[in-house]
Amino acid sequence: MSEVGKSSNEWCIDVRRNHGGGFAVGISDRNQPSLAVKSQLRSWGIPLDTTCSVCNQGSESVCHVLFHCTTAQEVWKVSGVPTPPAGWSTSSVFLNLHYLFACSKNQALGLSTRLVFPWVLWQIWKARNKFCYEQVAPVANDIVVVANDEASVWLNLHGVLSEVPSTSSVQPPVSPLWTKPPSSFLKCNVGSSWSPTSGIAGASWLIHDSKGEVLLHSRRSFCGITSKPQCDLLALSWAAEAMLDLKKEKIIFEFSSVAANSALMDPLSHPAVYHACHRLMWLINAIQGSSLHQVPELCNSPALHIADSVIRDHRLQSYVASNGPSWLRSSISNEAAGSS
Repeated sequence: MSEVGKSSNEWCIDVRRNHGGGFAVGISDRNQPSLAVKSQLRSWGIPLDTTCSVCNQGSESVCHVLFHCTTAQEVWKVSGVPTPPAGWSTSSVFLNLHYLFACSKNQALGLSTRLVFPWVLWQIWKARNKFCYEQVAPVANDIVVVANDEASVWLNLHGVLSEVPSTSSVQPPVSPLWTKPPSSFLKCNVGSSWSPTSGIAGASWLIHDSKGEVLLHSRRSFCGITSKPQCDLLALSWAAEAMLDLKKEKIIFEFSSVAANSALMDPLSHPAVYHACHRLMWLINAIQGSSLHQVPELCNSPALHIADSVIRDHRLQSYVASNGPSWLRSSISNEAAGSS
């Protein structure tokens, strides 16, 4: 076959054969060349598309991926790191890194904000690779959350953030009985249940107003859950996401899981659910005027009963409904009547 008629895959195979293993470091097993190798192959006349695979705008250079791709631009905006007055350089990674290092010494910025940029860069790069090889679309908020989490772990372990208090804001129980939320507030009770044999988890939430009446409730199931803390934190995050979707504010979240509370109070000692803890706190903080409280199971009885029904009665269908479930009407009424 002539050199001109070769496809990009055939070119990659020839390059591996002719240049040995050293050159193949930049080429994946799925024939997706790294950016540097892709550019060099292009200069040799090999027909490779160098357009950014994520945004389809501009040439996919290192500088573009880290600073100018639409995903990267959104990530830097969300991260809180100020952009250069003249914008990011379009051709020099060095100039952009020089600016970021200068920002890291800017005392006017918060300690976490000015030191997070290495993890932001790394997560942008990982998100690009995940899109190329797994077809998972990058989400700027998720990238920033993971970058902040990993930066916090490293900086705390090395004593850089030792003076920064814990981000956990779980409040201890104040009453052995369920109480109505204050006027203008809502209360969201969250329940969870888990079967270690099947790996199925049940989750529920109920929203109460200041009169103690249930406005909405929901139930759903999860599969592939491997631990109780994972189950309980997932239920809480799901409930918080639902409140965000419903545009609710000033919410008092209540849960009764000892395992989840232990992880939230000391995430570093629970590496298996570390990211789940920080994601939950990020969601709670994203809801204006909201807080998270651990309460005794007696204060969370209806929510726990609904979650238990997923495991006990195999009620795996998800739903959202007005008021409370009819089969718990008396329990909810007694709870509201006995509260202050």
